[in-house]
Amino acid sequence: MKKNNGKLKEIIYSMTEIERKLLQSLAKTSKRKIDIDTAIRISGLTEAEVNRAILWLENKGIIKRESLETKVYVPTKKAYTYAERPLPETQLLNMLKTMKKIPLSSLSDHGFTDDEIAAALGTLLRTKLAQILREDKEKYIVLTNKAENIKIPETEKNLRKLLEQREIPLDEESPELKLLLRRGLAKLETKTRWILELTELGEKIVSVGIPEVGFIERITPEIIVAREWERRPIRWYDVEAWTPKIWGGRKNPLKLLAEKIRRVFISMGFKEMRSPWVDTEFWCFDSMWIPQDHPAREMQSTFWLSQPSGGILPEEELVSRIKEIQENGGDTGSIGWRLPWSEKIAQRCILRTHTTATTFRVLGYAIRTGKIKPPVKFFAVGRVFRNETIDWKHLCEFHQIEGFVIAPNLTLRSLMGYIKEFYVRMGIKKIRFKPTYNPYTEPSMEIFAWHEKNKRWVEVGNSGMFRPESLAPYGVKWPTIAWGLALERLAMLIWNIEDIRKILGPTVELNWLRRYSYPGKVFG
Repeated sequence: MKKNNGKLKEIIYSMTEIERKLLQSLAKTSKRKIDIDTAIRISGLTEAEVNRAILWLENKGIIKRESLETKVYVPTKKAYTYAERPLPETQLLNMLKTMKKIPLSSLSDHGFTDDEIAAALGTLLRTKLAQILREDKEKYIVLTNKAENIKIPETEKNLRKLLEQREIPLDEESPELKLLLRRGLAKLETKTRWILELTELGEKIVSVGIPEVGFIERITPEIIVAREWERRPIRWYDVEAWTPKIWGGRKNPLKLLAEKIRRVFISMGFKEMRSPWVDTEFWCFDSMWIPQDHPAREMQSTFWLSQPSGGILPEEELVSRIKEIQENGGDTGSIGWRLPWSEKIAQRCILRTHTTATTFRVLGYAIRTGKIKPPVKFFAVGRVFRNETIDWKHLCEFHQIEGFVIAPNLTLRSLMGYIKEFYVRMGIKKIRFKPTYNPYTEPSMEIFAWHEKNKRWVEVGNSGMFRPESLAPYGVKWPTIAWGLALERLAMLIWNIEDIRKILGPTVELNWLRRYSYPGKVFG
């Protein structure tokens, strides 16, 4: 018995103040049952404190909850329109006490609607507070003797009660409440009430007695100096109690991957470059020799901005050179696109569709002006935007890994070597290339990697050697290789993910982001 009492004391001394107060409220009831509203009233705790105490006591097996469904009358929106004014029958009753009799035909002249006239007459006649008399072929409504001592009709009283209490149990219904229901001033709803009841363990704890003294919840310097523990017990803590897992902040895998990519390219001798998300069509298309009627500039592929309506182009010399090469090839040996080139189109602002705009900004502002002299190697990791149909490998906004190299004697083999070396350092070894077409590179190659889980080759990037028309405006004479790789698809390969939406976008899987591991082949 002493052992049991010791266990009960341990439980009592580990309870918080709000748990003890709620338990004391239950102990005061004869049936050891209480509803939550009554518990709030008796204990003096707030609703939030009572709910917390219930949860903790339930977890300890001291109380249990059961739901009790009841039907109640609640006010409708129409009822609240009478919150600041009387019901029609009350208004008519007060008018009759002053005017004695009112012609039925003139009720609408007093501001009543047809519905209000019907409701007012129906209520006063049904309750025998008024009657209708005929005089000289005219019908009048007059009060009865019963109405002399009546100030407010029962329907008005019930409506005021309903608006004040917000709900009235069905077992308190009256003919007037039913009338409010028919008139659309009240409606029936099912309410769930929670009933608290002591368990067998709770009964034992109550029988032992719950101390009134306030426990010391926290040890502070003031409590130590005042030796407060000699006057009040310290609340015990169950160090083995279950607690919910708290998820702290963590890097998104794409952020982690971008940091790894930066380290890889820097270790390969590259410098990082950046450019704005919002850019002009000049840098996104014209600067790299993409014609102004190219499908990439259509609404199905590009997001245009209404504000700002246009951007600023670089110095006139470069713009004129781009215009000349676009229209007739200039001195490059090309015939150009044989289309009129529009400066207005080049000024339009868009969300950049690829990070190659970053490359050509470096070519235009650094290489052409001599601030940076080849041979050079640059890379970028940035967000891009396209009007794509979203599926397992496409999103409207995603990230690209950009890179280019300017050096003598570069070949297609050089391009393949750089790309393979990058992917090997990222732990991806199954890579293959496929010829493709790009307006600004020749030859051009798509890059594919093997996805183990999907058992298919997935396109992970595009690459090529810049055409003379692309390089001529910037005075670049040496061969230039370049690539644009997909960051999200690289993540799919590294973490063996089947759907890109798992890692980025509105349907991202939070549980996966909380638990993803760091593959040793990449981050080891």
